[in-house]
Amino acid sequence: MKKTSKKIQRVAFFGDAEAKTSDVHFKDAFLVAKLLASEGYIICNGGGPGVMLASTQGAKEAKGKVEIVILKKEDEPGNYEGTDKNNILLADKIYEMPDISERTEKLIEIADAFVIFKGGTGTLAEIGIAWELARFDYGHHEPLVFYGSFWNRIVGSIIEKMEFTKDEQEVVTVVRKPEEVLKTLRRVGN
Repeated sequence: MKKTSKKIQRVAFFGDAEAKTSDVHFKDAFLVAKLLASEGYIICNGGGPGVMLASTQGAKEAKGKVEIVILKKEDEPGNYEGTDKNNILLADKIYEMPDISERTEKLIEIADAFVIFKGGTGTLAEIGIAWELARFDYGHHEPLVFYGSFWNRIVGSIIEKMEFTKDEQEVVTVVRKPEEVLKTLRRVGN
């Protein structure tokens, strides 16, 4: 992964809103957030359940700070995963946005790096936007850290089949342990 000139302070967590506390990726998100928060990073997420809530709870376990980006209640679509009440109660700062696009844009705007867990189409959309912006800001980009060995094949296939440029390839990495996330952020950030 290419070093960035960006100072990494806020780390956004992307992943499965359906994850249960018994799921491995919920537990992993909790542990990664706890470790990063204990090292002074601010944890950011979309304010929902699953991986988002896990990252908030992990950060709070370490007495860290959390910022969430949610939809205004009156603007939530019917099939929206929802805003988790516990996430709201634990958050240090809340940004309210009028729609999903602006919610995603704001989360990407405030983050200096991304940790990506197993997820659905929302996670996929977030990855696409964050990855594209990292390429355009190459050298001053926000790194994308994919968590879990299953990502090796997915990320490798995307890079190979889509014929990504060297710049597009150098803004991402795949890790398997919380300590690897921390080492990566320290190595590539200022």
